[in-house]
Amino acid sequence: MQSSINSRVSLALLAGLGLAATEAANAAASFNSSAGLSYSIESIANLTNPGDLSGLEIVGYFRQIDAPAYPGDEYSQVQINGTGSVAANNPDLATGSAFSYTFTASGTLANGKLDAHHLAWYGLEFRNNGSDSYAISLRLDYLLSAAVGAETDSSSVTIDFFNGDGLLWQGYDRVDTAFNDLDVVLAGSSGPFSFELAAGQVDGLYADVRMDNHLEASPVPLPAAVWSFLAGVIGMLGLKKRRHEQSA
Repeated sequence: MQSSINSRVSLALLAGLGLAATEAANAAASFNSSAGLSYSIESIANLTNPGDLSGLEIVGYFRQIDAPAYPGDEYSQVQINGTGSVAANNPDLATGSAFSYTFTASGTLANGKLDAHHLAWYGLEFRNNGSDSYAISLRLDYLLSAAVGAETDSSSVTIDFFNGDGLLWQGYDRVDTAFNDLDVVLAGSSGPFSFELAAGQVDGLYADVRMDNHLEASPVPLPAAVWSFLAGVIGMLGLKKRRHEQSA
């Protein structure tokens, strides 16, 4: 009889331990990053022949940098030690006018660690292919967003914007999930950027956007009910053992 009781309790303990092993899995980690940039042309004026814009070419573009432009240059990279995935499928854009484009990256991790760095280039460029001079004013507005699923994870999105030589206009902004804020959004603007373009010159407003994300899958704590169950089973084993010893 005693053997039968111990066998049943042992089976219950094994079942409880199996439940514990199942529950003590890793919590899935995740991140979502985005940068929405919008260029607008405030004004264009021909200073030589008013109203004539035939000599002015406008080139707008977006490119996700997945390989170094030159040896040693920065580019997008992902490293996963464990089981996870990253999505950053942002097709190139080429246009002849002002434009808006949202750059996104997201990832999940079931176990291990994940580090993801993504880089993209934006630009709205003006090329004076004629002999006239132009006065141009434009602006860049942006919305940066970084979100993660747990305090052990981190996400940041940064923007650097500048004119052709970086001397006339430049700025920087950043959003990150610091101080336990897991979902942050930041809106900003370059403000008006005005310049003159002489014959043969090229200038514009450019932006580099960087996304840096780090994930770690953390163990899920066992529910209190599981621990109570295991404690009860272990207590039963001890009680039966003591009773058996006392009756011997």
